[in-house]
Amino acid sequence: MKKLSILIVVCIFQISSFSQGLNDIYAPTNNLVYAAGNNGVILRSSTGGSLFSKMVITTENLNSIFSVGSRVWCAGDNGSFFISGDFGANWMNMNLSSNNLNSVYFIDSLIGFAAGNNGTVLKSTNGGLNWNSLTSGVLFNIKKIKFINSMTGYCTGSSQNILKTIDGGVTWSQIPVTINSTLTTFDVKADLIIAAATDGLLYKSVNSGLNWTVINLKVITKPLINDIDIRDSVTFHLLFESGSIWYSTNGGQSFNYPTNAFMDELSAFCFSTQRAFASGKKQTAVAVSTSPLLNWILANNTTYTYSFETLITSFSSNRNKVFDINYQNRGGLYVLQKNKLWRSANFGSNWSLLSTIPFDTTIATATQLLVCMKDSSKMLAGINKFYGSSNFVCELYRTDNYGLNWALIRTISMDPIGNFMNQDPQHPDTVYMGVNDSVFRSSDFGASWVKIATGPYDDWCDIAVKYDDSQILYSSTNHYPAKLHKSTNGGLNWFMVDLVADTSYSEMPAIALSNLRTNIILHAQLGPISSSTGLKRSFTNGNSWLFNQLPGTSWAIDIAKDDPGLFAYGNVSYDPVFISTNSGGVFTGTPNMYAEQLFFYDRSNLFINDHGAISKLKVTYNMPVIGIQNISSEVPAGFLLEQNYPNPFNPETNINFSLPKRSRAELIIYDITGKEVIELADEFLEAGNYRVSWNASGYASGIYFYKLITGEFIQTKKMVLIK
Repeated sequence: MKKLSILIVVCIFQISSFSQGLNDIYAPTNNLVYAAGNNGVILRSSTGGSLFSKMVITTENLNSIFSVGSRVWCAGDNGSFFISGDFGANWMNMNLSSNNLNSVYFIDSLIGFAAGNNGTVLKSTNGGLNWNSLTSGVLFNIKKIKFINSMTGYCTGSSQNILKTIDGGVTWSQIPVTINSTLTTFDVKADLIIAAATDGLLYKSVNSGLNWTVINLKVITKPLINDIDIRDSVTFHLLFESGSIWYSTNGGQSFNYPTNAFMDELSAFCFSTQRAFASGKKQTAVAVSTSPLLNWILANNTTYTYSFETLITSFSSNRNKVFDINYQNRGGLYVLQKNKLWRSANFGSNWSLLSTIPFDTTIATATQLLVCMKDSSKMLAGINKFYGSSNFVCELYRTDNYGLNWALIRTISMDPIGNFMNQDPQHPDTVYMGVNDSVFRSSDFGASWVKIATGPYDDWCDIAVKYDDSQILYSSTNHYPAKLHKSTNGGLNWFMVDLVADTSYSEMPAIALSNLRTNIILHAQLGPISSSTGLKRSFTNGNSWLFNQLPGTSWAIDIAKDDPGLFAYGNVSYDPVFISTNSGGVFTGTPNMYAEQLFFYDRSNLFINDHGAISKLKVTYNMPVIGIQNISSEVPAGFLLEQNYPNPFNPETNINFSLPKRSRAELIIYDITGKEVIELADEFLEAGNYRVSWNASGYASGIYFYKLITGEFIQTKKMVLIK
């Protein structure tokens, strides 16, 4: 029997660092939202996510949070467990186990369960005050537990099986789900169970786990799914680790991809009747949707900054597409820098040198790397050799052992600027190559080649094969006037679908296709004047086009592999890389970069070949949160608003106020014009003395006013922000 051991009343304050990250989020109503994170962080909102307060209740990482009525429960590492009976204002601390607790779920205000590492399962029948250990019969780490009634419940974790009980947790049986992968999460509603695994597949059962079918998500990067929410028998939502959120309204036959402004990893999401919330995995930030089937935005007043982190420094001016991935292992990346092949197994955090291609680097540079989607041990490398200003050839090298050995396949006379080959995603051993006025095809991933047609031009910029139709190919040229061509019979015949009508200077350097919405085609376009330079978008397989005029020497584009509405556009004239989260409706600029290649692995991993240096986009979020610290339980004589300190300040200041009785307290900041800047507090507080911290790092220098409003008291004071 686990018993309550310590009672603590926790102060609430603001922490200016946003690096802790959140692990779970729960919204019992449309207005109440709770989130739990690392280093004991709790976020709480009583305004539907428009304003959050932050508190720290422990030094342990908090992994799961749940609420019924006024009660809130939170589970964390090393068996830490917390209970609040007043909507998260104050917390009681107890320890339930020596193992990490990863999930807590209550059927009602009394009956609840907690689960964790080494098969730990606990049950309470009195609202979490006392707990009994249950025998799960397993030793794997349980990540999620959920009950559909007081008797029937499920849990899973680092296993290929789901555990099920039909007697309130007394006994558990194992339900096999997958053979070759590990389950990451699941959800259950009545007889419907949907489980996610590390192979990027979904497993669905409509009869409580007796039989399973596989839902193929068609994402080539094998994404991890962190959370699932079943709305009804045919509607469910998926939350990917990368931050993408999908939903299906037909039982998984097809998916919708709502616009999402958040571009970093997400840990969990939750749904009330009218709102939905998702928690940042690496940053203390929240994404919000005002409807379960609408788009996702950043929480109120959240700001963000773009930056690029260099992963590999530049060896030389590598041109074009020298970046590719390991299609069998999530997080695996390859980069060809001149004659060196580098590999990362963890999204670019660490790199190792695999091999060196045997060629003279004084006259040659890499122009293209192609990794086979079916077998990542096979690679093709295009190497340009320059023997003078107009004398150059391209050598094509091949490996079938991850780059340990390379063989020179053929030497090609061609323009050195261009992505001249690509594979068929449905048949990855089939590779197409455009050289001069010829189209070549290989059926053994480049070991041998056959000319299949006369090409539409003698200067190829890019070539791509449609993800769901091997007969449809697109190609582009910088041969003036620049043209985009399409083939509907496997490259045998070509017809033009777009052009830049200029005979002196124009290019179409890059093509991007979507693996999820296969009707989308993008191409970069460079014209003689700025009004013809930018991004072309087609949502009709190239039959009609939209145009975004964007600055710079248009060169690189890509679409996120797990979000067909997330685009990146770059250039080679050291201008911003532009990002759109809404299918090109609006673009936002990042810091200036040379974009020889952009590679959108997924929503939270955008890589760039910056003239040979490999960098990664980093998005940093700053979500304003309110820190209200109860600095004294002594009942003051009257209402009081004190002068902030320090004053002047940069960037953080403290505001103290006193309440002689329980009151609804609003604390609002205004600028010099009287416009409301931010609401620091709007909630009922018990009698006492309070302190609020305001971090104004996102605001301009100047004079501000702060006002305390209660039912019986209003007072305003002035403060000065100096940066």
